[in-house]
Formats: sequence, C-alpha cells, structure tokens
Amino acid sequence: MPKNKKKNRPANAKSIQSGDDSSEFNADENASTISNASTNMSYQDLEGEEGKKAVDEFIEKIDNVQTQIDSCLDGLLEKGYKEREDSLKILKKLFAHKFIFDSIVNKRFTLSESLIKSLKKGKSNEQILAANVLSLTLVQMGSSAPDTSAIFADSRQILIELIDDEKVDAEVRAECVKCLAMAVFLLNESSTDTISILDKFAAIFSNSFAKGDGTLRVFTPKVYELHAAALSSWCFLLCTMPLHYVNKLSQKYVPNFLDLLRSTDSELRIVAGETISFLYELAQLDSHSNLACFEDENLLETLRALVSESSKFKSKKEKKQQRSSFRDILKTLEDGEFDTQTIKFGIESLLLDNWVKRKEYETFRDLLGTGMNAHLAENDYLRDLFDLGPPVQDNEQNRKAALSMFTSKQKAQINKEQFKSRTKSMLKKRENKDYAQIQHMDDED
Repeated sequence: MPKNKKKNRPANAKSIQSGDDSSEFNADENASTISNASTNMSYQDLEGEEGKKAVDEFIEKIDNVQTQIDSCLDGLLEKGYKEREDSLKILKKLFAHKFIFDSIVNKRFTLSESLIKSLKKGKSNEQILAANVLSLTLVQMGSSAPDTSAIFADSRQILIELIDDEKVDAEVRAECVKCLAMAVFLLNESSTDTISILDKFAAIFSNSFAKGDGTLRVFTPKVYELHAAALSSWCFLLCTMPLHYVNKLSQKYVPNFLDLLRSTDSELRIVAGETISFLYELAQLDSHSNLACFEDENLLETLRALVSESSKFKSKKEKKQQRSSFRDILKTLEDGEFDTQTIKFGIESLLLDNWVKRKEYETFRDLLGTGMNAHLAENDYLRDLFDLGPPVQDNEQNRKAALSMFTSKQKAQINKEQFKSRTKSMLKKRENKDYAQIQHMDDED
C-alpha cells in the first residue's frame, strides 16, 4: 500500500487562516467506544478490560471476515433502521479491531454509498454510527489513492451539510466534525482547502467564547461536546499546517481560550488547555513567533487554579483528570517540558515525546479504542505516520494470523491439542521434580 506523503512538519508533526467569530446562539440544539449486534450474534456494549475481552471474543467468533462484511453490506440495504444500525455496529467493531484493507478495498463503492445513504436519511443513532464507520473505513484505506480520495469526494458534501445545519442533533454534528477532520488529515489536503475546514471548526467552538460583557453562554452537554470535538479536530488539523500559519492563529485565539478554561464543561476545559500547550510547543520552534500570549499572567494563574481546584460540585474522577491534565499543560508553559510517554504494543513500543505526536496518537486512539494496538502493529499508514517501519510479527501475532484461517471448530480442535500438549509437558516436569525431591530425601537419610 502506498506510503503517506508527509509535508514539512516540525517535531514529527505533519506541518491555518483565521476562524469566523460569528456565533450560534442556539443553546436548545437537539441533542468512542464499542458497539453491538449481528445477524446471528449478539454483543452487549462494555468498556475497559471487560469490554476488550468481550470484543476479542466477538471478533474470534467471526469465521470468515469477507462473509461477515458482505452480510453487513446487505444489512445496510434493509428498510428497517434496526437492521441497518446492527450492521453498522458490527462494521464498527470489525474495522476498529482488525486491519482488513484487502477485504474492503474492492467493496469501496458499495460501502461508501451505503454509509452516505445512512448519513442522509438515517435517524440520529444511525447517522452517528455511519460517520464513525466512515472514519474507520478511511483509516483502513490509509492514504492509498485513489480509494481514500474517492470515498472523501463522495461523502464530503453531506458531512459539511450536517455540520452546518444547527437543527441537526449536536452529537451527529460532532461525529461528522471528527470524520471530516480525519479525512482531511489522511489525504493531506492542500493548505487552502484545509484552511476552509479550520475556519468551519473555529466558527463552532468560538461560540463558547465569552460575550461582550465577559459572561459565558450556557449550552446543553451535547453542544459542549460538539464544541470540544470542533476544537480538538481544529488542533488535530494544525499538525498538517506550516509553522508561520499556526503561530498566526495562536496570536488570534490563545487570548480567547481563557474563556474556554472557565467553561463549566470539563472536556472543553481540558481540550482548550492541551491546545494551548500544543500551540506553545510549535511557537517555540519558530524564531519569528511572539510568545507574549502564552506568558500572560492571567493565563498562567488560571492554569494554576485548575491544577489545584477542589470544587465540591465536581466528582473525584473529574477533579483527578483535570489536575493530571493541567499539571502537564502548566509544566510545558512554565518549564518548556513535556512528559514523555511510551506506548507498548506486542513486542514493539511507540515513544510520544511531544504534544504534536501525542495529539495524533490520541486522535486515532479515540477512534480505534482498544483496537489501536492492532492497527499500530499492522496498519501501514499508522506505522508510516509514527515512523515504526515495516510491520513486525511476534509469535503470538503469527499464531493469531494462522488461527484466523480456520473455522471455529478447527480453532477449538487446535486449542484442545495445544492444551493436551501443555498438560503432558507439565506432568513430565512435575514427575521430574518429584523424582528429584525423592532422591534428595533419600540422600539425607
């Protein structure tokens, strides 16, 4: 599969015009993880380690990936929305947890047409699932032309229409924002095209800026989620833009991000703080940048307050997450340091040593969930993006790859034989151990 063409980008970034300050005052808008069901299988949504185990078991039950995809594509043509949603949920799990480029590349037209139809005519839940599966499809395809560009060309208009329509459910708009950002990032759209998308996202999150009198508008949780998604996607796309343009946006928006740090929504506060650190890191790389907006004492005092906040109105989990996030953010702005993180997957590891790389990793991780490690190990695009080199298979990966070629009964038989072999080996070791102990006892006598 063709490698990703990288532009000049600092600090392992893929290296924006001003956003529109127009506001959407509609606070009454109608309102990442693992989903459900199959034609012959049922699966309950779960999270964490339990959810990962359940997904692994679900994926293992699929005897033939190609047949399952065909079944789902047929399900997307059903008149009943429940059947379509169930098919989308299976595709979501499958695409997130297995790299199956070869299985879907020849079904691009059928898949994209069905997803676009769900986006246009489906109810909110179906639209959210369709946008998510579309994002996953793009990640499966990587930067492979013309497949990825063809999918984006077909779906771009409906994504923009849903994002722009304030009557559409805010959750649907948020998922479409993330999907649009992923497509633009993967395709390395020209700077001019990317700027128009960045302006669109800025017009959304700027609605959480303070009004003229300094007070903040109040929105529903779903609208806050939309604003956070727009800001996060805006930041994600800045990874692809030239330094001078990123710094130009820093001068415009960082003072306004103080308003977002005062927001009642925890996610929006954290995303705003991380975006400030991201912009500061890139500003340091440009000798012509002005760092005054990052050194503002009001900004630093606000960040310090968020690190030590002990409000009784927030849960322990929320306060813990906020303190942890803003400690990292403040450390970057005050000391110019970044806490390096190491992500281990299989026998390999990925080093996150700057905010740009962390932003790229977290965006893909939020989409792929517990399937992130599988894609890091096998997905050519992600391996190229994070400079991991050609795929490396360990013994366990080889075993799973071999098992995927067999039916459930054959897998069960193989596992049974392996169990017998292990049992015999352990019995032999125990016999040898017992014999040694008896000999030792005889020697003592």
